[in-house]
Amino acid sequence: MNNPHQQLLQQIDLMLRARYPLLYIVGVEEEPIEQVLQQLTQISQTPRQLLLWDIVTGWDDNGTDKGSVMGALSRITKTPENTTTIFVLRDIHFILKNPDTEKNAPVIRAIKNLTRQLKCTRQTLILTSHTLTIPPELQEEITVIDFPLPNIQEIDYLIHQLIVPEKLNLNGLGKEQLIKACQGLSRARIRRVLAAALAAKGQVNETDIDRVLEEKKQAVRQTGIFRILHVQ
Repeated sequence: MNNPHQQLLQQIDLMLRARYPLLYIVGVEEEPIEQVLQQLTQISQTPRQLLLWDIVTGWDDNGTDKGSVMGALSRITKTPENTTTIFVLRDIHFILKNPDTEKNAPVIRAIKNLTRQLKCTRQTLILTSHTLTIPPELQEEITVIDFPLPNIQEIDYLIHQLIVPEKLNLNGLGKEQLIKACQGLSRARIRRVLAAALAAKGQVNETDIDRVLEEKKQAVRQTGIFRILHVQ
């Protein structure tokens, strides 16, 4: 199967080459987003470095700036301009949601200042989160990218990746119904429900379509809303 995220990969690559300074990727799953970003470092003619930060672990390469968004932004400002680097800050929506507080206002200002600086470099700042929160101060600076849930082709790929052919006890129509039932679920939920079926009876068959639909009900209960499926 071709890369299921090829179109998105090309889209973000174009933005990086066009020197978009600030991207905001919204998706329910962190891991596939970061897999795509890792792939971006491999397709560029100019080598790209990927650095990821979150408030608990700090920067992934050296563990610095734990608990400090300002510290993380400061590292970016001090990075030599001739380096080609993708900086990723995970889950700072809690700051973006409340931009006017005494603690958060300097962060917003620092991001604005940094955005101006990055326009003249080969560096890009990417914010990732499960939810979209943009303060008015950054609306003209941020480019939003929605990371889609798996489409039919990717669901088919996930099924064959997890289940060996002799344990996939479905005819053509049954498999089609299973794939359709999986639409709207995250990759993690699809893997979880199929793994449960294998653990329960050593195979996946038509009875598991109902299991998938029940998982979808659980997703609706937990999120309060059913996510719109992105079909490519």
